[in-house]
Amino acid sequence: MTVESTITLSDEEIIERFNNFLINFTTASTDGKPIFKYREIILSIDETRRSIVVDYADIALYDSELAEIFLQEPLKSIKLFNEAFRRAIRIFHEDFSDKILRRYRVRIRGNFRPISIRELYRAENLGTVVSFKGIAVKVTKPRPILTRALFRCLVCGLVFPTEFEDEFSKPTMCPNPACDNTSRFELVKEGMEYEEYQELTIQELPEELPPGQLPQSVNVVLRGDIVGKIRPGDRVTIHGIVKPISMGAIRSGKKPLFDILVETLYVDSETTEFEEVELTEEEKEAIESLKSDPQLEEKIVNSIAPSIYGYKEIKKAIAALLFGGVPKVLPDGTKIRGTINVLLIGDPGTGKSQILKYVSQIAPRAIYTSGKGASAAGLTAAVVKTEDGWALEAGVLVLADKGVACIDEFDKMSTDDRKALHEAMEQQSVSIAKAGIVATLNARTSILAAANPKFGRIIPDRDLSENIDLPPTILSRFDLIFILVDKPDKEEDYRKAIHILGLHKKDISPEPPFPPEFLKKYIAYSREYIFPKLSEKATKSILDFYMKMRSSSKAAEEETLALSPIAITARQLEALVRLAEAHARMLLKSEVDEEDAEFAIKLMEHSLKEVGRDPNIGQIDIGIITTGTSTTKRARYLIVIDIIR
Repeated sequence: MTVESTITLSDEEIIERFNNFLINFTTASTDGKPIFKYREIILSIDETRRSIVVDYADIALYDSELAEIFLQEPLKSIKLFNEAFRRAIRIFHEDFSDKILRRYRVRIRGNFRPISIRELYRAENLGTVVSFKGIAVKVTKPRPILTRALFRCLVCGLVFPTEFEDEFSKPTMCPNPACDNTSRFELVKEGMEYEEYQELTIQELPEELPPGQLPQSVNVVLRGDIVGKIRPGDRVTIHGIVKPISMGAIRSGKKPLFDILVETLYVDSETTEFEEVELTEEEKEAIESLKSDPQLEEKIVNSIAPSIYGYKEIKKAIAALLFGGVPKVLPDGTKIRGTINVLLIGDPGTGKSQILKYVSQIAPRAIYTSGKGASAAGLTAAVVKTEDGWALEAGVLVLADKGVACIDEFDKMSTDDRKALHEAMEQQSVSIAKAGIVATLNARTSILAAANPKFGRIIPDRDLSENIDLPPTILSRFDLIFILVDKPDKEEDYRKAIHILGLHKKDISPEPPFPPEFLKKYIAYSREYIFPKLSEKATKSILDFYMKMRSSSKAAEEETLALSPIAITARQLEALVRLAEAHARMLLKSEVDEEDAEFAIKLMEHSLKEVGRDPNIGQIDIGIITTGTSTTKRARYLIVIDIIR
């Protein structure tokens, strides 16, 4: 909406007032002495830093008329502000040439008028200054754009400059008063000046999307020293001016349709992990007060998919996945992931998809997708052809960075597409090297996947590799794997049926202890402020469990004098630490204690007994997950090969 105002100032007055603002605006310091906020920036400016970021609130405080003029005519005002900024630099840096000064820009930030991307297209927003949040899904390659060139009049020979904003156009008149040339001009190759130029496509945040709606996006233009700073998948706040752009030549008999483009004044890349989940001080205090609740863990677990009957252990694992462990960077640069990956394998009708859908709604940042409709490029990142060349477009794992990717029908994905997940699940990144674009994008994403058994139903007497059509390379990257078996059991079936029928009759209305919105904020708070460290007692508990499992493998080997199944490896040891840290985060602790270690051990034991047990000998054999073949099966192969040999 255009600001109605009666204020009129000449261009020179606007330049003069903004110049005064930059040089004279002060803020109070702790010792009471005034600080010249923008003058100090101008004094320290050099050729590498070509912009000054001005807070709109400061302009409004210093000169309300100037602030109103800016809202009234933002495109014209920003050009005049740039000229004022260059004059201010000239006062303190006399050695700067005009050519260098022309590259300096003013960037204005402020909470102008928060708006959603889908509202930008309304006619009243054209020509106004707005602020909106989104996610960069497509980023074009930075390119130089011509901003100023010299033309020679072919009649009188005068050489004169012409400046461009978006479109190149030849002069229509010679500046020489004695010359009447209006068409014959020649572009002089020398004296061309360029500026960095880049276009982004900003899409609505997945968690802010209205139900059943397709995400909308808007194109955004960056110029100057902010170009090249945003990567696909980055969450950004754009402060800019909405401009209409024609979708084709305006001709008689044709619809004069326009699209919109946002000319960026300032782009703010997300600093905190869950910036879009806003917490008030009261909410933070309410969350902190839960620390002393002895039923806290139970309440959190019961708040996950309350309408789905049972699955206590799975819900505990999902709670751990939502809170996550603490990522670490070692002194040698090695990164240890904090994300927890969980795989659910189950018979049809066991509620896997419902669990995934629920998690995608309560995680502060989550995307749900189905394996059948997901390609490698859709999951990781794609290189797409644009009018100006090639651009990077972010996929699910990049968009869900520091969140959760819920992948249903995991077994229906093609083998090549599934291979794209390997790097993301362990290294937490996505590497692209296509069409001259070489990039590594962050994919610090927890994966919650659901798959169906190979033969439609779980066969109890067969090991995991025979029950599921997934390679060991992908299975070994999951911290926890659970099997959901639909087994007839009179009492259990009765309770489940009563629960389901009660939901349909509305006799049962499962009220979660924590509503989804509060749980989302609780998770965001915990992940942002709670970073628990391992205590000595927790370390000892985890170490004792690890050594016990390893020694059971050694005892079995000595007893049989043959190759024995290995019960656990260092990969599970790291998973135990992550699970213990997640439990401590869940309970808002600053230290991982024995209780947290016990939680991790019980979950790991439960998962290993379900998927890592060799049905032939009844022992846990991690080789079933890591290699796809149990030790007993491998020993039989070797015997057969030896006999043949």
